[in-house]
Amino acid sequence: MIASAPGKVILFGEHAVVYGRHAIVSAINLRCYAKAEKFSDVVIESPLGKTSLDFDVHPYVSYAIKRFSEIKPIKGVYLKIWSDIPIASGLGSSSAVTVAVLKSLDLLFETNLSREEIFELARRVELDVQGIGSGTDPFISTYGGTWLIPEREKVSIGNLDLTVIYTGKASITSDMVRKVASLREKYKDVVERVFDAIDAISLKSVDALRSCDLETLSFLVRTNQLLLKALGVSCREIDEIVNKLEELGIPAKITGAGGGGSVLALGNVNLEGYRCFNVSLNAEGVREEKV
Repeated sequence: MIASAPGKVILFGEHAVVYGRHAIVSAINLRCYAKAEKFSDVVIESPLGKTSLDFDVHPYVSYAIKRFSEIKPIKGVYLKIWSDIPIASGLGSSSAVTVAVLKSLDLLFETNLSREEIFELARRVELDVQGIGSGTDPFISTYGGTWLIPEREKVSIGNLDLTVIYTGKASITSDMVRKVASLREKYKDVVERVFDAIDAISLKSVDALRSCDLETLSFLVRTNQLLLKALGVSCREIDEIVNKLEELGIPAKITGAGGGGSVLALGNVNLEGYRCFNVSLNAEGVREEKV
């Protein structure tokens, strides 16, 4: 049985969403695939290697198996993973693999889980691995589309040209989430105001996205990036890309946890020396793939 789930871009609202503020998130046309077959033991095969249950090499897949086993015990399964989404790129690869694995297990063992049940299991896996999280990534990988979080209100988006530029440096979500949590603990009164400003940006963007108001979106993208930098989740590689794009008059910001990963540019870009992906939004959520 083969299942797939989409990656995502956070258009606005990274990190603030962990603390109850708003974010705009959309599923993209890059997907992760999981093929599940009954087997005598548990085997996980992916670009990271071939292991049994391994919470270091395959943490998200291993916890997904563990959580699914609470519903239906698994004696053995052979899971093969492949993906269009660069690992640790800030494009939701961890949640995409989690959701795809859960769906493939659901199909193989005929548990008939609803989307909400798959999301809830994936949300628990996120917490198992990261210790903290908003549940945004697993929600988007499960349901697809574009949403205002945390209300889960669908957002309509005009025909935007967007490019994702991969920095080449891994973004470790759990590390960045803990870094922001530590900063908030030390300077709570200041950091909370940064979160409030990011919240206002996310809310302001809804109408601008619907009407493709590029002037407003450009201002919001640039301001959101400055606020994320203030939270300490930018890095040299991100700053270099943002500055190069700014010289071309193209606004850009972190998408995802930061510390590496990817930058989201407002426009079609082919930046020499970097992996660039022209992405489309509103991709379909988790689904079975017919062979």
